[in-house]
Amino acid sequence: MDLLLKGWNNYCQKCANAGSLSTGVKVNMKDLITQMVCTISNEKCFIGECDKCPTESITDILTDNNMIDLDDECSWNLWKKVNNKFDLQQMSGSTDSLLTEIEERWSPFLLHTHINREQREYIKELRCQSTEKTFVVAQIDFSMNYTLVRQREVQQGFFSQHQVTLFTIHLTIGKEQRNLAVISDYMEHTTVFVHCVQKILTQFIKKNFPLVKKVNYVSDGACAHFKNNASILNLIHHKIDFDLDACWTFTATGHGKGAGDGIGAVLKSTARRVTRSKNILMSNTKDFYEFTQKQQLETARRSNKDIPGVHVFFLESDEVEEAKKSYLQARSEKLRATGTIQGIR
Repeated sequence: MDLLLKGWNNYCQKCANAGSLSTGVKVNMKDLITQMVCTISNEKCFIGECDKCPTESITDILTDNNMIDLDDECSWNLWKKVNNKFDLQQMSGSTDSLLTEIEERWSPFLLHTHINREQREYIKELRCQSTEKTFVVAQIDFSMNYTLVRQREVQQGFFSQHQVTLFTIHLTIGKEQRNLAVISDYMEHTTVFVHCVQKILTQFIKKNFPLVKKVNYVSDGACAHFKNNASILNLIHHKIDFDLDACWTFTATGHGKGAGDGIGAVLKSTARRVTRSKNILMSNTKDFYEFTQKQQLETARRSNKDIPGVHVFFLESDEVEEAKKSYLQARSEKLRATGTIQGIR
């Protein structure tokens, strides 16, 4: 929607410069939403069921009763799926086509905005309510795999680079916060991997916050490793597996960058900067882990802090495979035999 409104603003500015419009004031999403709904916290306003909301359409608000030539040529950018891949496309057409595009996408966008806002406030409240005697909030996510590069490598080295899996966790325990990163040579981002990370996380919580009774996971809805039947089945067994109660909060897309993205960025940028500027070699995942752990501990010591900025852990691929073969695979097969969990989409 932001790209469509940008295209509309560019068109209005062009018309204002040509003198065909009295003003070229830019519109933004926040102002448009305020004009379209009467209450920002009422769901009915965002799904079109509120009788008190303004009856003007998004097109009426954008044109603002100006005489717009619907046949005028304009251009805008739009993300489109081409050959099963999303790509940013340069679109051109009439003003009417642009307004129609905005009109068609506005209702889903409005509902998504409401969901996004409500989830953000809910998660914020969760963090405020968490204490070291009740529950912790764990925001979890995969960071993009880090590619190990070497200084002055030969040309063929580009085709034989190794990667590192990096899983980030941001813990909120009342007013305290902890950052965790799990580094692994297991390259598949699966539910099994997440389960093994949960084992590391729960052990960390029990050691450092022994009075905590529950973990509230917060993540996006990635179906490959988070929001699927196998993951929910593991959540049901969370108390049995890790001796801690748990629940899971899934967020809609578009929440922007979170703490986990910052954790991944810090670790990867530090490693890249050092390998490019100093004679330090990281050939495999273990090297990356040892460097990262040492660097975090040294940084904490120089800052006279008792704990590192990021607690770093290593997860062997063999451990993931062992967990899969010993009990998780049988658990998933039982799920396939009995059908999906009732109430889980």
